[in-house]
Amino acid sequence: MSNRICALFSIVDYSKSEELAHVFNSAKAPISVSTHGFGCADSSMFEYLGFGENKKSIMISIISSERANYIFDLAEEKINISKPGKGIMFTVPLTSATSFLSGIVKKDDETQPKITKEKDFYMSSEHQYELVITIITRGYFQDVKTAAISAGARGGTLIHALGMGAEEAQKFLGIAIQPEKEIILNVVKREDKNKVMNAIAEASGINTQGRGIIFSLPVDCVVGLNKAAQTEENEE
Repeated sequence: MSNRICALFSIVDYSKSEELAHVFNSAKAPISVSTHGFGCADSSMFEYLGFGENKKSIMISIISSERANYIFDLAEEKINISKPGKGIMFTVPLTSATSFLSGIVKKDDETQPKITKEKDFYMSSEHQYELVITIITRGYFQDVKTAAISAGARGGTLIHALGMGAEEAQKFLGIAIQPEKEIILNVVKREDKNKVMNAIAEASGINTQGRGIIFSLPVDCVVGLNKAAQTEENEE
């Protein structure tokens, strides 16, 4: 994997938020933002995906892919992130960034520790995962959860949000758009992406009361799905 700028998403139980922050402080990650959300995995997959506690701590960092590998390694050392019940971390490649942001990431990559050899506890892009993002009217996430899991998603994370531009969207679409939003993140296998997105669209798409908008982003590397994937392969 070439060394490029990426967004690193880290999702763990809220009780592990201090440990997660310690990982990023130890790595001296230059740009990170934290928030919280809620797990929405199927109950049969809780033990695999780290959703033993409903409230989640979420960290999003802008960093180089090689530095992301270093943070994966550090998270494995500090909190055993690859083991069931610990959480999930994954990277999404960025196609562009401002010169200011690129400069910060470049300087961080040149001056801070990193590893270039991929470890066997995380999956590289050859495993072809994608991040499906659904934005819906607040109160309809259960429909998204049910649809996504029935189509093959193993779990996800819910984030509350506030929509903007609802008046303009209403004029364009001719339907009422509520500002209170819910964002659902699902990391799925690429071959399951269309099935998952179609299921969500049918249950909570723009023509439903949920007024859902669904899109996907490629995932370069992922930690935390290994055990679940291995279990699936053993059962097939």
